[in-house]
Amino acid sequence: MIELNGVTKLYKSVIGVNEICLALPRGAHGLLGPNGSGKSTLINLITGQLRPTIGRVQVFGQRPWNNRGVLRRIGLCPEQDVLYPNVTGLEWVSYLLELYGFGRSEARRRAEEALERVGLAPAMHRKVGEYSRGMRQRAKLAQAIAHEPELLILDEPFNGLDPVGRHALTELLREWVHLGRSVLLASHILYEVEAITH
Repeated sequence: MIELNGVTKLYKSVIGVNEICLALPRGAHGLLGPNGSGKSTLINLITGQLRPTIGRVQVFGQRPWNNRGVLRRIGLCPEQDVLYPNVTGLEWVSYLLELYGFGRSEARRRAEEALERVGLAPAMHRKVGEYSRGMRQRAKLAQAIAHEPELLILDEPFNGLDPVGRHALTELLREWVHLGRSVLLASHILYEVEAITH
């Protein structure tokens, strides 16, 4: 599913990741490491947001850089907030689904289902700027799963979630894997990863 051959990413004179050789089959996988260890850089390489300085990255047998076919098969929940404060959660997720190529009514239906699945149904018509940190995290997760990707990539997805939210997310991810889909979960907390994958 994911293959990195001798991948190095340099930020001028700073090494983001160095000589990564990795092959991951379908399933659930965890990226563990402290802040600054290169987890987000690795995710950005896998999702085609960065190009390697040296080496080759392949996802589903293809290079992800500027490859819409590969990117459509991936759902990304980034660590940073990339939400627009003046739109509702429903409008935001629907719009992103339209960018994936879904028609307006199908995008809205999928957005409603995804927001309900992550526990945001009561707040889907509120502006994102009114959301708490945990609610924004759930909205990011909703947009990542709404198009039912084969591979779900989560960068520190438990940030901002209370214990109830953490439990709900863990159960959602276990179900996701049980349905035969894949997850790549980046965290610096071992038990969060162990709850999803060995």
